[in-house]
Amino acid sequence: MPLKVIYADILLTINLAVDYLVLFGTARLAGIRFSRIKGLLAAMTGAVYSLIILFNFSGGVLSVTELAVSTLMLIIAFGKRKAGEFFRLLLIFYICGMLFSGFMMLINSVIHAENFFIKSGIVYFEFSAIGIVASGTAAFVITEILRRIFRRGEPDGKFIARIFYSGEHAVLKGFTDTGNFLSDPFTGTPVAVVSAESTERILPEEMLSAIRKNTLSTDFGLRYIPCKTVSGSVLIPAFRPEKVIIENENGTFEPEDILIGISKNVPENTMIIGKNLVLKEKHSVFSEVQ
Repeated sequence: MPLKVIYADILLTINLAVDYLVLFGTARLAGIRFSRIKGLLAAMTGAVYSLIILFNFSGGVLSVTELAVSTLMLIIAFGKRKAGEFFRLLLIFYICGMLFSGFMMLINSVIHAENFFIKSGIVYFEFSAIGIVASGTAAFVITEILRRIFRRGEPDGKFIARIFYSGEHAVLKGFTDTGNFLSDPFTGTPVAVVSAESTERILPEEMLSAIRKNTLSTDFGLRYIPCKTVSGSVLIPAFRPEKVIIENENGTFEPEDILIGISKNVPENTMIIGKNLVLKEKHSVFSEVQ
């Protein structure tokens, strides 16, 4: 059936949603942190690019511009990366795009949406809301299954952690709390939790004093994270370390992004992380916990 009319508002909305889901799936499969704000900006870039189908460009032009826009979207969503890592991300991005497109075509074969087509990574259809949700859900489920099979960047079990700050480092034992998804509410950065005593070796005395007095000081770059405990909601101080390295039975890893929160409810020389922490593999050797 020939395509009759393309509505720009439908075109933009659909591709915004599809590109966001594909970027999210890429982050999950690649085992890297996904920023909702950056992801939305990248998806908006892809949605604006979808307007190119309103013009009569050749297939060669569409292929070149698709690659260029895909590259720009990945840079916006995930930042600049080394060439090898970036090409890996680009490959995963296209795999996720093909996966989502496949489900869209499968569902369309059942629902028979009006004016349905997929061209150069651009999707258009006059679909019901149920069809959109079903396609997105199916693609997300498959992405999660693949991620769990490969288990990339997912913290699990017990580990040894080394926290670097101000030229010093502290070596702690730690474990993953599967029910912990503590993060900065503004940036989404995951928060690992330690006791003040565990940081005595690395934090300046003035900074430790401000933390222990709980004066809500913003000196030393401190920020305060809302945290729910059995006794109610509290604000825990947190700082950004120079680096954190984690070693478990699967290898040595470095968090994609992390804050260190200070809590009275954590044992000394212990660090607790949540399942929301994304780890990237690192090749190095640990010393014993002191």
